[in-house]
Amino acid sequence: MTEYWMVIKPAPKIRGKIKEELEKIWMPATGSSWLMERKRLKYVPAIIRSAYAYGEKEVEEVKKDPYVSYLMNKVKVIIRKCPDNIRVDPKTNGPGLKIFWPIEVLEVKEVDDELKMLLTKVFFSKDNLEDRMIAEEDIRRFGIPCQEKQMTSDQRIDHHIDSMNSFMKAWGEFFKKAYDIHKQYNVKMWFHIIGL
Repeated sequence: MTEYWMVIKPAPKIRGKIKEELEKIWMPATGSSWLMERKRLKYVPAIIRSAYAYGEKEVEEVKKDPYVSYLMNKVKVIIRKCPDNIRVDPKTNGPGLKIFWPIEVLEVKEVDDELKMLLTKVFFSKDNLEDRMIAEEDIRRFGIPCQEKQMTSDQRIDHHIDSMNSFMKAWGEFFKKAYDIHKQYNVKMWFHIIGL
């Protein structure tokens, strides 16, 4: 199965120790933005979705998104051709355009507000029917995880809700770790998505 991960691209000539720290920070990107959007987050999922875009057509399409456009007006993104382990640009049959988000995007007020929510808020409740339906949809989209196969349907949904809450918090922690390294060492870095 193909997986996509949000990773960090450090600036060239960065010291080995810092580069090693950054290489340990990554997040699985598959299915992330839709869960956030269901809980009315706008800017963090826009970063994830747009970083996933590959090739000129997808990049141009995602730039039309009002949240992506807003953030692109606030920070200087890099859009350049870059190879991907999974995808090929159908237009060139080679490396495609990708969007690289600078670490400074985390300083945009709307993004910062959403990151604080990701770190502190419990988004999904086992007692909320809508949240249970979201968990069911997530299971249908991505399959039943191994640890949930022997459970009853209700147990599976309860467990999956816990997993979704953990996943949301993990995104906040991912961005916070990267930002802490940026502040500690004053280094430039960019977020992007790779396929494995």
